[in-house]
Amino acid sequence: MTWVIWAIAALVTHSGLVEAPSTIGAIGAQSRLAPLWVSAKQPFHVALQRSQAITVQIHTTEPVGSGILIRRQGTEYTVLTNQHVVRRTLPYLIQTQEGSTYPANSVRKIDFQGTDLALLTFRSANTYAIAHLGSAKTLRPGETVLAAGFPLDPPNPRHSHFFSSVGKVALLPVQAFEGGYRIGYTNLILQGMSGGPVLNQRGEVVGINSLHAYPLWGDPYIFEDGSKPSRVEHQHIRRLSWAVPIDRFLCLSHQRQCPG
Repeated sequence: MTWVIWAIAALVTHSGLVEAPSTIGAIGAQSRLAPLWVSAKQPFHVALQRSQAITVQIHTTEPVGSGILIRRQGTEYTVLTNQHVVRRTLPYLIQTQEGSTYPANSVRKIDFQGTDLALLTFRSANTYAIAHLGSAKTLRPGETVLAAGFPLDPPNPRHSHFFSSVGKVALLPVQAFEGGYRIGYTNLILQGMSGGPVLNQRGEVVGINSLHAYPLWGDPYIFEDGSKPSRVEHQHIRRLSWAVPIDRFLCLSHQRQCPG
């Protein structure tokens, strides 16, 4: 299985895809990370607008991560995020894009089977945009994607904390890593963006930000069957950000047929 990853990694490296990504950061303000501004004529204009509308910040006594608005039923909204964002049993708050804050409850009726996913709900009479959920099955190495979230240490703290970056899909291993991480991409992911969306050029959510490049803790690169990549493969893998495909959530929540 790992030779498939290595073959893709070699292709990615030789084509120059594993590199510092371009960014769209601190919307409406200059960023220290040399933002790439998206005009109405550029293909990611729609994805950028949608990412801003559907991404929320998750708080306890302080910000802890990001989330995606995926459902509305009456006045109840459902937010998809990472389990590692909400692993502490504390009251949670959801802060929406315009700054409103709502108490949130954890949803525990879905067994995510060790996948790094979790759900929260909150109530609001306001109308918020809901994500268009796509599929990661059509992603290919080299395809451009946009990732978004609310960094804990924003590039420009004097302005909006919302941040998004443009990069490319680099690795799509046959088997996911523990936690369900299976989309490797070059986008810059900062601490606090976990749980935020990865979108394709049509503005559809295809993944959930879960792991930034060069993690400082443990070794998250263990495949679900317990095997590990080789040392050479590991060097390529750790240079990338990693996401859980949206298909894994839809499968485990019985909204889409699971692969045989």
